[in-house]
Amino acid sequence: MTRAAAMPRTRLQPEARRAQLLQCALGALAEHGVARATHSHVAERAGVSVSAVHSYFRTREDLVSAVLDEVEAYLVDIVSTSLGGPKTVHDALVMLPVRFADDAREKPDMLKVWLDWSTGVREDVWPRYMEVLENLHGIAQKVFARGKREGLLPETLNARAAARIYLGGGHTVALMQFAGASRRELDALIEQLVRGVMGVGPDVVLPSDF
Repeated sequence: MTRAAAMPRTRLQPEARRAQLLQCALGALAEHGVARATHSHVAERAGVSVSAVHSYFRTREDLVSAVLDEVEAYLVDIVSTSLGGPKTVHDALVMLPVRFADDAREKPDMLKVWLDWSTGVREDVWPRYMEVLENLHGIAQKVFARGKREGLLPETLNARAAARIYLGGGHTVALMQFAGASRRELDALIEQLVRGVMGVGPDVVLPSDF
């Protein structure tokens, strides 16, 4: 049975329909890839005609851009909220990779599109991803700079380089979750990641519910 046959058509207000189609588009890009997902894939998931999808997202570029807007907002939010607030530097650095691991289970489509986008070295999507990554590096860099000011991190630590390595490690955590890594393996990776980027040797204590 196709998705279209499985989902009865319902009449939605334009705003609600667009939100529905956007969620279906996220799933389509997660399944088929940023470079290959089409209006037809979205229509099948939503149980609507292809022309209905075109009425909200005129071109494939419009469709992809709308989904990447969602992924970008997700990434900025998760990095900002994990690394910000009244947390210690250590706790902040642990929180983000733990959340990436959790979301790879709970929001797999969002994480899959992020991972696919990060490898799409093409002129149509790559420059935008590099801009997003530069923004995320800047957010993470502030945590390492704070750690140096507070005397928690070595004075010689290059905060910009540490931020790049750290976010790359978060990317790896998500990949390992999709690869079926055990909790023990993920614990070990997160511990090694945080200890490595901090340049010091305290044990990393993971949240009890991870």
